[in-house]
Amino acid sequence: MKKYKYTNDPEEYYQNGLRKYEYKDFSGAVSDFSLAIKYNDNFPEAYFLRGLVYGKEMHKYRKAIKDFTKAIKLKSDYADAYFNRGVTHRILDDIKRACSDWKKAEELGFESAADLNKRYCLKYMKN
Repeated sequence: MKKYKYTNDPEEYYQNGLRKYEYKDFSGAVSDFSLAIKYNDNFPEAYFLRGLVYGKEMHKYRKAIKDFTKAIKLKSDYADAYFNRGVTHRILDDIKRACSDWKKAEELGFESAADLNKRYCLKYMKN
């Protein structure tokens, strides 16, 4: 990949992080999302995508949950963040928190959350 000269523009780091993610350079993507956050700590999308890389690609689930939570704090209607935090809680066998997040994601219009609610949470509520 071509060397890129950066500025202090968080959007540049964010966009480069997206490119690195697409090329499966996950540690490079995390680095760029972290720099985007360094220059703008009020950037929910950067927290979300860093969390996605941490969880889905690097299996660093606690870091993923922390980033999804920060994204939600910055953008309370962030359905994708609720959904993915729920998935991460499920991976860690915390079904109660997973169901809570999926319920919120479903309320916010994330349709896939309804399927997970039916599969895992109705069964959980019966027990």
